[in-house]
Amino acid sequence: MIPLTSELRAQLAEQKKQCVFCKLIAKEIPGKIVFEDEKTVALLDIYPAVKGHALFLPKEHYPILPYMPEEDFTHFFSLIPSLIKAIKDSLVATAFNLFIASGGAAGQQAPHFLVHCLPREQGDGFFNFLFTKKGKPLEEEQKKLLVQNVPLALQRSLKGSNPSKEQPAFLQKIYASSTVLYEDDTILCVLPHQNVVAGHIQIYSKKEEKYLEKLSMEDSVSFFLAASIIASLLFEAMKVPGTNLILKSGISDDNPDGLLCIHILPRKQDDSLQSLLWQPKQPSYNLDAVMEKIKDKMWKVKYKPEKEAPKMEKGFLAPLKIKVSGKENKSAPAHDEIRAAIERIKK
Repeated sequence: MIPLTSELRAQLAEQKKQCVFCKLIAKEIPGKIVFEDEKTVALLDIYPAVKGHALFLPKEHYPILPYMPEEDFTHFFSLIPSLIKAIKDSLVATAFNLFIASGGAAGQQAPHFLVHCLPREQGDGFFNFLFTKKGKPLEEEQKKLLVQNVPLALQRSLKGSNPSKEQPAFLQKIYASSTVLYEDDTILCVLPHQNVVAGHIQIYSKKEEKYLEKLSMEDSVSFFLAASIIASLLFEAMKVPGTNLILKSGISDDNPDGLLCIHILPRKQDDSLQSLLWQPKQPSYNLDAVMEKIKDKMWKVKYKPEKEAPKMEKGFLAPLKIKVSGKENKSAPAHDEIRAAIERIKK
């Protein structure tokens, strides 16, 4: 969590007054809410990319993920598997995407952190996350920074045990076509040799049941914690103004192998990834009917901590101190760049 100065608190308080999502949460604006508890809310997007497209967001106003404190982070991401299962079951979907945009360059359009939840099936015509173009290779110095710092950052915050020497058979192609940055008994983090953009990092689940909804609450928190740490590391190491997290789960046109994976993509203004975003459009079906279907399946979505969550060190999502040749680079940018990122979102 990034510590909030009095100046930043005042800025966020003013931002909250104008936030359309805070107004939806407060019921000042009507929304098609399908789930709600004391800390989170999920509602249908009124301009859906696919049928059942929902937005999941914390009730508290956090403009970007690094502001979310540990307790709220754990609560939020532990609910993801059961929330996704409810949406899939209600629509009989076979796959799922999650999409997170941090920063205007990544497509964030409002200063309230949220997750786009997109039920998928083969032949649904949604190809925005079908990665067909090859990105530029990483500069050698940047690659060295990531190879050195990703394992350090993840080892200090995750509690995974040492991986078995036997690699999971369903991930053999990933080991062969990537540089392994980190792995434990639950996740595999790699730099793919064929990337989408320079700095593209992938995190795969090593669980045999390769579906997001099959993860335990604890494993879900660890999975997204790893992705969040890496997104902050990329922000720091590559000086990018934004990042995207794109999760793929189950077999769809853009995920033919069905593996459970989070793609972390550093973003710059006017880069080659503008096709990730979809154009808002009115649905051709009755949103209220879809809302009722999904609400009927949400009764099982409850926060029930299973075990002790991964311990998050203070500042775990803040820009990290980068080690260069074994030494910490203490000149890393701090809250001024985060503040600037918020301003870019507002524009």
